[in-house]
Amino acid sequence: MRSTSWQTFRFATIYMISQPIAFLISPLITTSGYQGWIALLLGGLISILFLCCTVYVGRLNPDVPWVQSGEQIIGKWPHRFVLFVVLYWCVYYVSIDLESFTLFYGTTYMRETPQWFLQLIIGLVIVITARWGFVSIVYMADGLFLITILGIAIIMGLFSANADFHMSPALWTHHKMGLAFRDTLTAVSWFGEWFVFLFMVPHLKFGPKTLRNLLSASLVVMFAVSMQWMLTLFTFGPYFGSRIQYPLLELIRSSTLGGLLGNADPLLIGLWTTSMFIHDSFILYAGTKCAAELFKFQTRKAILPLLSGTAVVVALQFSRDTTHFLTDINTLSIVTFWVLVDALPVYYAVIAYVRIKFGKNFLQTSK
Repeated sequence: MRSTSWQTFRFATIYMISQPIAFLISPLITTSGYQGWIALLLGGLISILFLCCTVYVGRLNPDVPWVQSGEQIIGKWPHRFVLFVVLYWCVYYVSIDLESFTLFYGTTYMRETPQWFLQLIIGLVIVITARWGFVSIVYMADGLFLITILGIAIIMGLFSANADFHMSPALWTHHKMGLAFRDTLTAVSWFGEWFVFLFMVPHLKFGPKTLRNLLSASLVVMFAVSMQWMLTLFTFGPYFGSRIQYPLLELIRSSTLGGLLGNADPLLIGLWTTSMFIHDSFILYAGTKCAAELFKFQTRKAILPLLSGTAVVVALQFSRDTTHFLTDINTLSIVTFWVLVDALPVYYAVIAYVRIKFGKNFLQTSK
């Protein structure tokens, strides 16, 4: 399968929007308050840099998977170390999502259901989705794209009536640049996951249209998250808004609308759940490619149960102390690790550019 340009845009939008729209808003309001827009803007710009480097690296050898071609850029053993770090990141990321999703369902809808049961069921769904393969994941994102975008647009348009836009001047008067720098790293850690698109090579050709559509997806995600941040801040204020764990859900519940729109949270949760399954399934898909290259497995499907099982076990450990878990995932050390992993295309792009600049044209760059 060759992914078309618009398929890439739709898949990238669904993949990138599922996490920040659910988990970035509340921490950003907690630490930044009214200056969160600075962190979102700077974080988005840095993520675009990561995206451009990703496209550059993807164009170097478009017919060979990055897990194989990467060693020609930085060397065999440094590349294998990077693959090991990415494999660790994939399992860790899925385990965090499993625990976060379990906390949401366990505290909101299924309070009597044991957490381990929810994590096993969610892990099973994710591994089945990942087992269907890259093509099925892309087609699932295709079907979800239009409904998700329309749903977010309609909900934000309708519930903006409850927002107090007289708070707007505070966006320009409340500035602490040291704090903005810290929160910029947080925004980058959510917006900068573009390196995973290297795992789409050779399914995806990184041409000019691909860069254009991935940039469009990045702007759509930045705009949607920024609008939700502003709507949450202007509706609940910086104090109560920082204590809301699921802002979009609370926006619906706090509205005075009746009928279908006033009870739209099941539809919203269904869309977000599906997008999260797509997100984590693709991460597991990337993890299996890393493991297959590192340990020379003949088939990637045999690795999926091992990786997903490990993620479930780690999530079960997180569930033993949820307060500690919620505190740790937002610490500076974890955020810094996330940013360093997201910046992988920058390392490869710089090394490749320097080697080509000094006449060591080790790869055939696509035109």
